[in-house]
Amino acid sequence: MVNRARNKIIRDKATNRIRRGELSRDFETRFSAHADHDLILLLTGVKAQERTAAAVILGQRRCPQAIASLCEQLGKEKALYTRIAISEALGMIGQPAIPYLIELLGKIGANQYRKLPQQGFYKKNYPLPRDLASRTLIKIGVPALQELQKASPQLERESLLEAIDAMGYIAFYHNDWSPEAVLLELYRKYDEDPLIIWKLLRAFQAFSSLEIRGLLEAVVLESSVPALRWEAIRSLGQIGQAVSPAVMEKALKDPHAEVRKMARLFLNDTFSRAEKGWMKSN
Repeated sequence: MVNRARNKIIRDKATNRIRRGELSRDFETRFSAHADHDLILLLTGVKAQERTAAAVILGQRRCPQAIASLCEQLGKEKALYTRIAISEALGMIGQPAIPYLIELLGKIGANQYRKLPQQGFYKKNYPLPRDLASRTLIKIGVPALQELQKASPQLERESLLEAIDAMGYIAFYHNDWSPEAVLLELYRKYDEDPLIIWKLLRAFQAFSSLEIRGLLEAVVLESSVPALRWEAIRSLGQIGQAVSPAVMEKALKDPHAEVRKMARLFLNDTFSRAEKGWMKSN
């Protein structure tokens, strides 16, 4: 009885994975000889596994003729493994797909930030963007960074929010600081939009210039928005250079618990030294 129940659970899980488009090597082999045109048609087929196989093979072939169809399917695909395969395929095709993906920024799904978060991000890595088009662009890397810089001034707000994530992520992991001027200009342009400013403060963790650090310290000292203060503190900690005593004292005394928590997590030894000094003097 127990074995039958266990076997049923295993079968149900396998069926669910197939329904979500998980691909076996045997299944992929069945379509490996198909022409590009036929694979492109399969992207809209009924079976998720067939759509996955088509995306995987088109990506391996780096087929530029498939870009438009892959992007269209990415925008409406529901099967998890198929969606991942399409994103991977576009990432492998690379630079020719960039303009199409920029057009999709902020338009797929509903997982993007629509308002400021209630708590910070506690890990040391750069947060993976929530937006699927943005995630796909970061797979392309530096070539996407260059195109995003050019496009950003003309993007609508919903797209710009996700473009900032992509630029920050790529800059952080590729040590490419070329978008700093563009991001600073956006910071000045959208100074009354808290969500855009929060995204930019997060992106600034990739840059260590005096201007960026001064801007981040000013946010800690002057902003009335807790989420902006803790994000600035996190970016300062990620940059890894000592902050001014005034910023450290403000972080220690901040009335918002999340701001104080982020300071303890990200200012590390500098925070500890300042805390000891402040406690000694009080």
